[in-house]
Amino acid sequence: MPDKTKPAVIIPAHNEESIIYRLLQAIYSGVVDGLYSVTVACNGCSDNTVSIVRDSFPLVHCLDIERAGKTCALNEAEATGLGFPRIYVDADVNIGRASLVQLIEVCDGTSEPLVVAPRGLLDTAHSSRLVRAYYRAWKKTRFFSEYGYGAGVYALNRSAREAFTLFPDIISDDGYIRALFAYQNIAVCEQALSEVSTPGNFLDLLRIKTRSKLGKLQLAHLKSCSVPIARGTPTFTERPSLWELLVYYAVNLIAYANALRYQGRYAHYRWHRDESSRQVS
Repeated sequence: MPDKTKPAVIIPAHNEESIIYRLLQAIYSGVVDGLYSVTVACNGCSDNTVSIVRDSFPLVHCLDIERAGKTCALNEAEATGLGFPRIYVDADVNIGRASLVQLIEVCDGTSEPLVVAPRGLLDTAHSSRLVRAYYRAWKKTRFFSEYGYGAGVYALNRSAREAFTLFPDIISDDGYIRALFAYQNIAVCEQALSEVSTPGNFLDLLRIKTRSKLGKLQLAHLKSCSVPIARGTPTFTERPSLWELLVYYAVNLIAYANALRYQGRYAHYRWHRDESSRQVS
C-alpha cells in the first residue's frame, strides 16, 4: 500500500504496455529513495500493462481495475489513501524524478489552493507539416505558455485537492481541475519539464482535439465548476504566422463541429486517443 505520509504520483493507464516502462523507469528512483509514492491505476487493460508494472517495479502500487475510465481510475487510486501533494501524470508523457520533486516543492510553498503544471516540451519530430504548424501556433497561446495546458501532468497541493471530493465521470480531468480554480491559482513551474509527443498525422490530431472540445462542452454543463476567464487578454502571447493561424483555427473549428455531433451522447462516445505518439523507438 502507498505511504500516506509521502507525496503521491498517480498514473492512470489503459493498455499502455508500449510506454509504461519508459515512464516508470524515469521516476522509479524517487520511489526507492522515499521521495514520493507511485500508484499506477490500470483500468480496463487487455494487454500486459499490469504485469510490466508489477514485475519490473515492485515498489510501485499497481491497481488492476476492471472498468475502463480515466476518472474512475483516479478515484480508485485515491481511495487507497494517499499523501499530499498529489501529482497526476498521463502515461504517455516523459517526466523525470527531478521534475516531480520541483512540482512537490512548489505545491508545498503555499497553503492556498494551488494547481501546478510543468513546462510542456512538445516533440514534433515525427509529426506531419500540418501538425507541426498547429503546435507552433499552440505554443504561442496563453493557455500553453501561462496556464500549463498540454503538459499531460498537473499537481495539487493539499488545500486544492480538498476543495472537491471525487473526480466526476467526465472526459477531461485536467479541464475539470482548471475549471474549479481561477487562473491566479494555476502556476507553471519552469524548472519542471514534461515531454509530450505530438500526433504524427492530421487525423490523429483531429481525434484528440475533438476529445478536448467534447470535454469542454461536457464541463459547461457541470454546475460545480466554470471555465476560468481571463477577460481582456489576447489568446496569443506571440503572434503566429498566417499559415500557423489558419491551421490552428481550422483544426479547432473542425474539432468543435465533430464534438457537437457527440454532444448529448457521451455514453456512446468512443474514447479517442493518439496511438501514433505511443510508438517507442
